Amino acid sequence: MSDWDAKLYSKFEKDRTQPSIDLVHSIPSNEAKLIIDIGCGIGNSTMVLKKRYNDARIIGIDSSDDMLIKAKKDYPNFEYIKLDAGKELDTLNDKYDIVFSNACIQWIPDHKSLIPKLFNLLSKNVIQTVVNSTKWCIKFSKPRELFSLLEEEYYDVFAKLTNNFRIWETIYFHTMPSHQSIVEWYKGAGLRPYLEQLSDEDKVSFEADILDEVKKTYPVQKNGDIIFKFPRLFMLACNY
Repeated sequence: MSDWDAKLYSKFEKDRTQPSIDLVHSIPSNEAKLIIDIGCGIGNSTMVLKKRYNDARIIGIDSSDDMLIKAKKDYPNFEYIKLDAGKELDTLNDKYDIVFSNACIQWIPDHKSLIPKLFNLLSKNVIQTVVNSTKWCIKFSKPRELFSLLEEEYYDVFAKLTNNFRIWETIYFHTMPSHQSIVEWYKGAGLRPYLEQLSDEDKVSFEADILDEVKKTYPVQKNGDIIFKFPRLFMLACNY
């Protein structure tokens, strides 16, 4: 898969950051010395962690060169490591007080194996937080493979690791100025595996078809805005 486009992804940085804010404020512990942000992207979630845990050492990891370049530019005071969380978690030697991930693990396969690996990165008496986002599914000849489990399956995975966990879903009502803005949102994330398979000419036609479907799905409000409903599944666990 081609690299992420940090500039495109950042167009909706405020809306994309809100789930990180909500999740960080759900963590019961007020103290942490070492935190890892898995799939830190452009560094916005890393900054959210820093605002609550100002004295902590926070390390952001991501597999995208373009995302890390922007993260280092916008938030230069953090440590960043290029690392593929789907393949290289075993190379991390430290234990962390908080293992955090926002809108990342849906890109990583085999969650029944992944979540125990994340949990094992924790030091004792600490917190793990993970958020997984639901994506709009589009029919395609080579569809993107979505890596996720049913809520009941996530429950069973966490129940094997700890008795202290919870799972919940929040639906965000993002305000968009146009239907095209919703298309741009998906172009920055979920549509990437589809668009990279198309020629420039086919991309124009494909995006036009998507825009037509978006217009059918999301009505225009009386003031001209569009409400973009976006559900996110949150998971938070402690190993004490």
